[in-house]
Amino acid sequence: MMEVPYEVEQLIKSFYPGSAREYGTREEWIAGHLAKNNERQKEVIRRFLDELLSGRYSDEEIQEVWQRQYPSYDFSAGGHRVFFTMIREALG
Repeated sequence: MMEVPYEVEQLIKSFYPGSAREYGTREEWIAGHLAKNNERQKEVIRRFLDELLSGRYSDEEIQEVWQRQYPSYDFSAGGHRVFFTMIREALG
């Protein structure tokens, strides 16, 4: 399994239960968390997600990437790919 950069670890851990209620939409929720990163950190996250979402990884492998960070927020099967895709899209 691929190595997860520190920047991605921290981003995953920043999504905690109830934090979505602070925002109007899931897109705003994601943007709010990404805004805490500088451009270099966003580039690290973008490159990682480009690789993760390249089609070479199964939903189970993507889920493992998320869960290895010991997040306090989780998704049902397949939801990790959707959420990572939303983050990647928010990065432009």
